[in-house]
Amino acid sequence: MIELPDIRDVDLKICWVIALEPEAKPLIDLFDLHPLSNNLNFPVYINPKSGHALVISGIGSSKAAAAATYLKMLFNVQRYVAWINIGIAGFCEEPIGQLFQAIKVHDTARKTSYFPGFRLSKIVKCQTLHTVAQPETKYSEAVLFDMEASGFCEIASMFSCNELVFVLKIVSDTPKSPVSLVSREAITQLIYQNKNKLREIISRIEKLVNDEKKRLHVPEEVYQYFERYHFTQSNRYRFLQAYKKWKSAFPDGKLARTLAAGNSASELISILESELFLAVKDWKLK
Repeated sequence: MIELPDIRDVDLKICWVIALEPEAKPLIDLFDLHPLSNNLNFPVYINPKSGHALVISGIGSSKAAAAATYLKMLFNVQRYVAWINIGIAGFCEEPIGQLFQAIKVHDTARKTSYFPGFRLSKIVKCQTLHTVAQPETKYSEAVLFDMEASGFCEIASMFSCNELVFVLKIVSDTPKSPVSLVSREAITQLIYQNKNKLREIISRIEKLVNDEKKRLHVPEEVYQYFERYHFTQSNRYRFLQAYKKWKSAFPDGKLARTLAAGNSASELISILESELFLAVKDWKLK
């Protein structure tokens, strides 16, 4: 077991939100996750080396949302981290064991829809998913059915960009083989059967995470200004964009010297943008 103080500064890449322990067990084995020993509100597993953390939420949309929030707060998860919900689902047609990426998640009770994830259609089949309040027994539409994804999508999309929120579902029950017949052992086996495909998917997602981490990286010389002055979200973005252009135009420039006269976020932005304007004007004259 891992003590909580030991992992507060871990650099996470992927956060898993899983409804059931039988669904989580193959992932715990596959990614060598270890339980936290603290008395936590939800069971949490982590591998600090690989940057994977997993929480078991229990059944239901609200529990998935609560567990995702808990994981976010527990580790102070950064915005470049990917969020994944994987589990079993009902479907009317496909064979049991088929893995899908849900590219549309519709909450049937609230009549709201979400469109999570960078599409992985070259790796895995894509499908629409309906999140329901009770186990589906009629399979009335040619869509997947689960009980967690909508709550997960609503919350996870607040913690990361939508392209890094993924819903993966494995068909466990159909009209000929209803959910009431699905055992805990069968659930675990369905996840294990897809382990090679999951490794391929995770490899792709980790690349997306690394790309997003680089995109969001704030250089130390810029970060000190965020610490010293109050930036709104829009001003923070403007300052970063102006800084990147300024750095490209003046690779040897000293930021502290350039911004020495600035005493507020808006003044700092104005100075950089003015420098860029004068540089462009000078280049045109040449």
